[in-house]
Amino acid sequence: MKKEAIYTVNAPKPGPYSQAIKYGNLIFVAGQTSEDPGTGKPVHDSIAQQTERILNNTAAILEAAGSSLDKVLKTTVYISSMDHKAEMSEAYKKFFPNDPPARLTVAVAGIDDGLDVEIDFIAAAE
Repeated sequence: MKKEAIYTVNAPKPGPYSQAIKYGNLIFVAGQTSEDPGTGKPVHDSIAQQTERILNNTAAILEAAGSSLDKVLKTTVYISSMDHKAEMSEAYKKFFPNDPPARLTVAVAGIDDGLDVEIDFIAAAE
């Protein structure tokens, strides 16, 4: 199998990494923050708005890879405080109303650009 780097202008421009890598029937999406793909600037809105921006950006990446949020198998959610978990979860479940993916949520210090939420994803390609 050969790995394929995925890129779309409809999601934030990556640094020295790929937005996603497709390998076989899996897609590994790099950690996404609430950066606005149009301006390239982080959006420091509420936890819910950051989460929604992340999921919209990820939907664009998965679409470019020939997949969708419906095919997400696992996520890892990094939040700046467990005090934000309920608000993040409310926004998150709007995107995964049925059969949500497996998920790990951890509180971490130092999310890029002083943001409060970052999420990475593993999805099925087919």
